[in-house]
Amino acid sequence: MNRMAQGLILVLLGAAALGTTLFSELYLNYVQSAFRPFLIAAGGVLVVLGGAVIATDLRAAARSDDGAGGHGGGHGGAAACGHGDGHGAESGPRVAWLLLLPVISVFVVAPPALGAYTAAAQGASSAPDDRVDLSEYRDDPFAEAGDGPVELEMREFVSRAWTDEERTMADRTIELTGFTVPNPEGEGWYLARLEMACCAADAVVNRVLITDEPAPEEDTWWRVRGTWEEPEGDLQQVRDHRFTVEEMEAVQDPPDPYE
Repeated sequence: MNRMAQGLILVLLGAAALGTTLFSELYLNYVQSAFRPFLIAAGGVLVVLGGAVIATDLRAAARSDDGAGGHGGGHGGAAACGHGDGHGAESGPRVAWLLLLPVISVFVVAPPALGAYTAAAQGASSAPDDRVDLSEYRDDPFAEAGDGPVELEMREFVSRAWTDEERTMADRTIELTGFTVPNPEGEGWYLARLEMACCAADAVVNRVLITDEPAPEEDTWWRVRGTWEEPEGDLQQVRDHRFTVEEMEAVQDPPDPYE
């Protein structure tokens, strides 16, 4: 791989970063939205560096050609030989071509966000060791909603289901949105959502078990409205939070699939 190819790869990598952030929301399949400015900056730097490498190599080639043209045959042959040696010394390892794989994956394959396969393989998240401070979500979403349905994020519902010792969610109509995951144990199916702290690599699953409705197609997105099946005993011992469905409707995949 010569310097020209190295510069071209830098430009392509930068273009991939800029294309997934400036002209689409594809980057949300892999990282949180807070990383957008950093991806834009990194993409811009890569494009500038790659362009500089290409321009430098073109100028060096032009100067070498001018020098070779101004000398006699024997001297010119030596200059040409020296030019070839210089490029051989600047060549990188062939394995560097593997840097093209991320570019190809973004522009050609466009890997989707994590979904049902990851959720089924990972299983449900465990109950928190410490009591969760629910004020990080909202002061009191149930008071704000009055007698109407309460729309909750999946992670908020799961956190409350594990820590709501006063059972304030009982008998309240709750609305959840997520994608469908088959239950490998055979009972019902899961409505799930993936939560990530930084990127898709650290995503954890939050889910509810639904047994009173036929399982929709895997990896499709649904908005369900229903009630929490209040468990008996210690909430921290609950493995799967059960949800009774009153209404459900198919929805489009959200631009940001993670919570």
